Amino acid sequence: MYRILLATDGSEHADKVVRETLSLAEALNAEVTILNVVREYIFSARVGAHVSDENWVLIQKQLKEEAEEIVKKAAKPFVDKGLPVKTEVVFGHQAPADAICDAAESGKYNLIVLGSRGLRGIKEAFLGSVSNKVAHHSGINVLIVK
Repeated sequence: MYRILLATDGSEHADKVVRETLSLAEALNAEVTILNVVREYIFSARVGAHVSDENWVLIQKQLKEEAEEIVKKAAKPFVDKGLPVKTEVVFGHQAPADAICDAAESGKYNLIVLGSRGLRGIKEAFLGSVSNKVAHHSGINVLIVK
């Protein structure tokens, strides 16, 4: 079976990525996994001193819950059409592009689909976008939705 990894950050542009992937999945009778990467925040000693352990746990819990909502929302159109879909959240210190490439390779996906822009804004114009990094570093075909 053809396997597609859809990477989403929950941005406004992500809805277009979901629609494009849905069309592909229908045409190819593909299985889709929807992935969200949550980069765990690392506070400096100066900032971290003001965050209690209890609040740190709450912050991490909220980040995980938001990520679960993002993938659940993205999966709904696939579920509604009866297409095979899974969701996955990667949580940790790894950069999103690296996490996407690792998930695609370890999961033996045929295609990675992601948007050309997301939540990062102007910062990405200078540092290189996640989609650009995935396109250049992945050994798997990549579709970047504009």
